[in-house]
Amino acid sequence: MTTPHQPRPDSAYVVGDKYGSDQTQQSVKTAINNRDLASFKEAQVEWKDQWQNNSDRLAYVINGQNAQSQRLELIKDIDGFASAFMGQNWTVSPSTTVMIPFNGKLGPNKKADVTEDGRLVLKAGGLWRIDAQATLSGYTLNQTIIPIISPPYFTVLTSYDPIAPKFWLEVMNAQGQHLTVRACDTLPNVAVYGAGVLSVVNNPATTAFNHTFVLENMPPVDDPAAPDHWAYVRLTMRYEPIATGTFASATCKLSGGTKSSGLIASRWSRDVQNNYYTPTVPNGGNLG
Repeated sequence: MTTPHQPRPDSAYVVGDKYGSDQTQQSVKTAINNRDLASFKEAQVEWKDQWQNNSDRLAYVINGQNAQSQRLELIKDIDGFASAFMGQNWTVSPSTTVMIPFNGKLGPNKKADVTEDGRLVLKAGGLWRIDAQATLSGYTLNQTIIPIISPPYFTVLTSYDPIAPKFWLEVMNAQGQHLTVRACDTLPNVAVYGAGVLSVVNNPATTAFNHTFVLENMPPVDDPAAPDHWAYVRLTMRYEPIATGTFASATCKLSGGTKSSGLIASRWSRDVQNNYYTPTVPNGGNLG
């Protein structure tokens, strides 16, 4: 091209130029590649740096997790547990308050244990939860005397009604004083009341409930004075006959074993805040 009276553009051919005769296949490739190669290499470096940063962060997280997995001492002072079950079946007399003996120890225990007489002993302060399960069967035998006009001048009408059991989860100190109590009434439903048939009324029924409470801090377990500060948990019950006849008698059977019974202690926290025991509260008015 020519550029009369104008500046010559860059790379323009001029008189005496070689007109590209010295170009080779390699020089052309180099010229083409160098235009984009530098930017491409820069992008690669930025990409690699980003992945390296991500890898460094991931390694930091993994290393932290691995370090925590070896720090079980951080939680060893928190946990506490014990589990018991009834080692025998028992019959219970009516209108009598009895302690249910959970004297079968199940599994390991820590900061808690099972006593020989069937209670749980808690050996550390903090927030504890007790779960209880009891299975019972029982009925009330009611007999009503109805006069008739012929000898023997009376007849007896027999019917069967449920019993009315009630349970208490009691937490006591070493001196036998109550620290807290949770009550559970287990009256049967209306369908059972109306059945009047022994097989229905006497069908086994399971009661399960729990209690959460706070215990004050205690000395270490190996302290000679520690037993004076321990707390004891027991499940007690009482049932009444549901008398609907002239004469009434009642019977009740508690089923033991790991299938039908359990008393479990679990420590959730070693903190002792909000240690309240308020068995009764004032009326708050009308809701709604």
